[in-house]
Amino acid sequence: MTVRDAFYEEAGALFVGLVARVPDDAWERPALGTWNVRDLVGHTSRSFVTVLTYLDERPSSVAVESASAYYVATTTVLAASDPRAVDERARAAGSALGDDPLAAVRDLRGRALARLDGAEPDDLMTSIVGGIRVRDYLPTRVLELVVHSRDLARALGLELDVPTVLLRAVALLAAEVAVDSGEADVVLDALLGRGTLPDGFSLV
Repeated sequence: MTVRDAFYEEAGALFVGLVARVPDDAWERPALGTWNVRDLVGHTSRSFVTVLTYLDERPSSVAVESASAYYVATTTVLAASDPRAVDERARAAGSALGDDPLAAVRDLRGRALARLDGAEPDDLMTSIVGGIRVRDYLPTRVLELVVHSRDLARALGLELDVPTVLLRAVALLAAEVAVDSGEADVVLDALLGRGTLPDGFSLV
């Protein structure tokens, strides 16, 4: 297992462990934007689902050469798409978790890890922006798992101890996205106390 695979495994464990702490009466609570807790958990679980499905479609060429390039490309794709489609996918994914969401996300994580056991870091897989290597796609799923686990903990009022190695991996990827998307000056100024981020600013 590569180092990045280890990050994916640990980020998945963080998320599943948090889902285990969701109170039985909390699934319909507001969570993020228009999503409730079930929607958010469903959306985040797609970090397992896409690994399972995208590895079954082997493109013939690489469309994006890095995890950062993936996010820069998806920003353009999502800006041109109907935001309601993202919401619907989240709700459908939440509904698909059924009566026992914890068992469902545990199963999805286990299946995704098992599927990766048969993949090599340089194997090609599909994505919403075209072909990408496994080693470049997995860091994007680590970011999604960590960021949305923090969103979920915040919505539930729970403490979440994110391992430093995961925080570092996500922060470094976010910095790369800032540079590759032309937002490095804005982000650096904000980080170094020389400016503030615009309202609603987001790199992904």
